[in-house]
Amino acid sequence: MKSKVFLLATMILGATFLFSACGGGTTTTTQAAKVGDIVVKDVVFAEQLNEYYQAVNPKTVFGTNDTIYVSVVIEGRPKQGNLEGNFYYGDQFISGATLDFADVNEGVLFSIGEDTYAGLWLQPSQPWPVSNQYYFELIINGQKVGDYPYEVVQ
Repeated sequence: MKSKVFLLATMILGATFLFSACGGGTTTTTQAAKVGDIVVKDVVFAEQLNEYYQAVNPKTVFGTNDTIYVSVVIEGRPKQGNLEGNFYYGDQFISGATLDFADVNEGVLFSIGEDTYAGLWLQPSQPWPVSNQYYFELIINGQKVGDYPYEVVQ
C-alpha cells in the first residue's frame, strides 16, 4: 500500500498560546518518556492537526479513507537529536519520516514554558484495510520510545 507521511514541527509560544504551556491541551493515556535529555510528553492521534501541529478531536479509531494524524509533544526545545515516526500495519512498514531538532529549534537562545510539537500524518492512496493491527512507532535518537496502536473500522 503506497501512502504518504508528512512530518512537521513547530514551537508553541507560552505567552501567546498559554493553554498549551499550562496543560490545557488534550489528555491521553500516554506516559511521558525520557530519552537522554529529550522528554516525550505525549503522543496523540487525532482527526486533524491545527496550524501548530496540536491534535484536534483526539481519537484512535479511524475510517477506511481517513488520514491518520499524530501529534508528538516534546518538552521544551531540544537543540539536537532526531525524532523518527513510523506507521505500521501488523509487521508491514507503511511509511515514516524523521525530524532533526537542530533544524526545528535553530536560533532559539532561551525558552521558558514552550514545547515542541511534531505533526505527522499518513494519507491513504487506497482505502485502509479494516483492522486493529495498526500502530505508530516513535523513535528518539535511535532509541525506541514505544508503539502506539490505532484502529481502522468500516
